[in-house]
Amino acid sequence: MGKINGLIGGFVLVLTVVSCGGGGDSTGTGGGGGGGGGGGGGSCPANTFCMGSSSFSPTSRTVAPGTTVTWQNQSGVGHNVTWDDAAGRDAALQGDGTGDITDFSSGSHTRLFNTPGTYGFHCTIHFGMNASLTVQ
Repeated sequence: MGKINGLIGGFVLVLTVVSCGGGGDSTGTGGGGGGGGGGGGGSCPANTFCMGSSSFSPTSRTVAPGTTVTWQNQSGVGHNVTWDDAAGRDAALQGDGTGDITDFSSGSHTRLFNTPGTYGFHCTIHFGMNASLTVQ
């Protein structure tokens, strides 16, 4: 039984390491993972969440009330932004839309945030692709 538990634990550890994308720090100044010859990587612009093939970068960002936040997808992979709860959905005010952001594989979408709070969001297409926005 101990060998089976050890194997399962090892598998979970490997799966966790492999599935984690590059993230930024809580200030949002950190960049995502590097890419190949296409020039991937680098830092995501201020007030922006960049979308990789299966991760948001940074995974958390803090902005002041009245900030317009951008979700940028240059990966060519379809993603969406779905708020974890009604508070996030209601706080995501008029940018190029309001609330959740539907599937898109290139370009960017914006939302304005006036209400202080921490709002979690995820991509329903990619399990484990989640991040949070703090407005303070």
